[in-house]
Amino acid sequence: MSDLSEYKQSTALENIDAYLDGEELSEEEAHKLEQWIKTDSENADQAFRRVFLHSYLRQRFQTRAIGERQARELESRKQEPLILPSESEIEIKPEPQPQTKTAPLKPRRHPLLTWRWFLLIGIGLVSTFNLAVLFIKDFQIPYDEEKAFEQPINFDSDYMKKTFLMARVAAQPFLYEGFDYSKKELLDKEAEGVDGLNGGVGWAGPWIDEGPVYASIVHDTKKKNLGKNDMRLFGTLGFSDQYGNMLLTKGGQYRTGQVSQSVSVRHIDLQQVPHALSDDKGFGADGEILWFSFMAQSYDNEGDGRYAYIDLGNEESSLRIGKLSSAIRGNWAAAGQVNGTEINTASSEVLSGQAVLIVGRILFRPGAEEVDLWLNPVLNKIPELDEVDLRLMAPDLRIERVKIVSRYSTDFDEIRVGVSFVDVIPASEHDDNE
Repeated sequence: MSDLSEYKQSTALENIDAYLDGEELSEEEAHKLEQWIKTDSENADQAFRRVFLHSYLRQRFQTRAIGERQARELESRKQEPLILPSESEIEIKPEPQPQTKTAPLKPRRHPLLTWRWFLLIGIGLVSTFNLAVLFIKDFQIPYDEEKAFEQPINFDSDYMKKTFLMARVAAQPFLYEGFDYSKKELLDKEAEGVDGLNGGVGWAGPWIDEGPVYASIVHDTKKKNLGKNDMRLFGTLGFSDQYGNMLLTKGGQYRTGQVSQSVSVRHIDLQQVPHALSDDKGFGADGEILWFSFMAQSYDNEGDGRYAYIDLGNEESSLRIGKLSSAIRGNWAAAGQVNGTEINTASSEVLSGQAVLIVGRILFRPGAEEVDLWLNPVLNKIPELDEVDLRLMAPDLRIERVKIVSRYSTDFDEIRVGVSFVDVIPASEHDDNE
């Protein structure tokens, strides 16, 4: 057996990556890698995680080309059991020694794909099929979150944290507005307020101001504020959880009007919405799951009918999240809206003067939709359903536009909508969970 004392974990993982990318390993490299996997169960687990990550990242950029027929084929393949031979049935034959040499023999490549590799790759592929809809945009297979993980993933392990971070870096929401408009761009704009601004991803057109008071884009909240009592004096919107994981943010932030009502509307390009999320009625197909996130902070914590919220839906029915007139206290809240009336209001314990990252999940059901909200969740694992801060039933939704409505000065930023939790909490490639 080769001496593995100097064979480092990083070298092993690099060789796995190289093999999965189609590169050939030398006989010595292949032999050392196989022995490294077999000598320690933790090494085998590391190898499995590598196979899973590689498969996930590859599929994420390939699934746009997968049609319904291929998706059905994947679904049927996912149902097939993985049958592996027992270890006692496997016979590893020694490599035969050459007899007489009449001609130079071609160098024989070490048989890297032993039963252990078939096991690891098989587990990786099956796990990828089960987890793909959680992570991958535009995937057609229906997603059942309660069955997504047959075995719980240990998010406390350093390797899983790094894997999850890489998924966050690769994640892409299909709808995004970061209000990243430069000062020059705002000065050159003919219209006042945010009217005509057309940045971000997934929109059918620019923002339209509809209220008597204009909203604005703010870059430095320390310089632009409403006085010493303005809670936004501490700095621009940003989020870091208790473990130091940071949310990727850009540019300025949206600030609503005050005293009189400001209203800004932007319609969604429904062609950019993943196919599975739409039906013949529009965006909001029953049985599907949608994730979204945004940051917000009000001037202070006042309640008593003051409001500033983001509204997802259409004019007949929608979901409102923010500072609501139907919530007596000045805390972050959520409610359904039917024909202009807020119903089923749920309030959190977090004051609206405090900057907050709100992450939401909508489970589209026949009839009323199930909405779960987490306020300032940790970013290195998928939030648990028993840890929600707000839960409510919203009216049957068909999402056509995003509207920001306010008559109390409030800032919003980093609006993201995606098919997974990872999509709406992206990280910079320079972030580190350690």
